[in-house]
Amino acid sequence: MTGMDMEAPVLALVGFAREHFSPDAQDRANMALKLDHCLRVFQEAETITIREGLQPDATRRSLWAALFHDVGRFPQYATHKTFDDRKSTDHGSLGVRTLKRRGLLAALDEHDRKAVLAAVILHNKRFLPPDLPDWAAVPARVVRDADKLDIFQVMIEHLRPGARNNPVVTLGLHDEPAVCTDALVEQILAGKLGDYARMRTLNDFRLLLCSWVYDLNFPASRQAVEERGHLNELLDDLPDLQKIRRVRETVLSALERK
Repeated sequence: MTGMDMEAPVLALVGFAREHFSPDAQDRANMALKLDHCLRVFQEAETITIREGLQPDATRRSLWAALFHDVGRFPQYATHKTFDDRKSTDHGSLGVRTLKRRGLLAALDEHDRKAVLAAVILHNKRFLPPDLPDWAAVPARVVRDADKLDIFQVMIEHLRPGARNNPVVTLGLHDEPAVCTDALVEQILAGKLGDYARMRTLNDFRLLLCSWVYDLNFPASRQAVEERGHLNELLDDLPDLQKIRRVRETVLSALERK
């Protein structure tokens, strides 16, 4: 499948997103950030489907789901002025309601639509249901990986020392360079995904991103993280503490496991 096959849904997403763009410059910039993210996640998903040699049905569903995975972000931000689901609404569920209400998946058959909707509603959940059938699980895994690959880059740019803080992107967390929340460190050392509810500082966001290494589904995704050096950059910006040195060893070892 080529990008040209996806021209109509790409234009539909762009048109829908721009309906929500605000006259306010900062609000418009935050919306544009999300639109750019959707388009890059679509590209990341396309790369994964090619490198993993996915079948045409799985590829089609994965690309549509990746493109529209964050469609709920636009009405979410327009209404609540935040991307923090805890302070507004679950953007995966809102995305499904939006796709249905606006008929944005009308070009797909019923089975494809079900797979795309499943991936959209599941992309931001902490875990996938263990009994998910392959027709839904494969697109959901592609989207979750592609989403992480782009968020790594976006967040690293916003978390670099000296970067201009955008509290909408960093969820209003404070910069306390010497502080890491022990509860998050313990989760990572136990091989678990970090919990957003335990974040208190920007360092905690760095830790949570590092924990995503446990939830990469495809070798192509692990290879991308390794090649781009995301984990090392996040780890290098954390304080030089014994517990952080243990985190470094733990997550880098997890990345190397194929």
